[in-house]
Amino acid sequence: MVRTFLRYLHLKGFTSVALADCVPSIRRLAGLPTFLPQQKVQLVLDACDRTMAMGLRDYAVLMALAKQGLRASEVAALSLDDIDWQSGSVLVHAKGRRQAMMPLSHHVGAAVVAFIRHGRPASACRHLFLRMLAPHVGFASGCAITMVAKEALERAGIHGYAHHGAHLFRHSLATDLLRSGASFAECDRRSDPYPAGHDRI
Repeated sequence: MVRTFLRYLHLKGFTSVALADCVPSIRRLAGLPTFLPQQKVQLVLDACDRTMAMGLRDYAVLMALAKQGLRASEVAALSLDDIDWQSGSVLVHAKGRRQAMMPLSHHVGAAVVAFIRHGRPASACRHLFLRMLAPHVGFASGCAITMVAKEALERAGIHGYAHHGAHLFRHSLATDLLRSGASFAECDRRSDPYPAGHDRI
């Protein structure tokens, strides 16, 4: 309705600029990513049973998604050698063979340490996150991480979101950063460690 009115004003010469294109269509609005309020993100995290090895793993995975903003494929690709504990940073691997160092959140690091010490199966595999059933090897792709996220959402009783997997946590982090006063550029840097012109390792 508004777009039609603005087109009319432009055609009649009341406006010199076509303002209709500045108003997003309903279809565009419907495509906006969904997000979880931070209270619900915490509900999902709290639903992990951290008295069990699998719960420790799932909690660390979810923390990497929800607090570090990593993609499912990036979490699946993490290895023990990617974390520099002295500098508090993590080497992130993405598609296109891109790599970048990111600061490791203190809370994410604590979750990873708890998993390594008390939940990670003994294995020669250097992947950080492993299958809990033998053989204890790393995940082949981010699909398994997405399943961890979906099962965690189900466990917490959270339904009705367009995205119901790992990416929902990434969107939620970006939304929370924006609401806290961060700019879009800052959110881009937080959610994508490979900005234009970034030196690749």
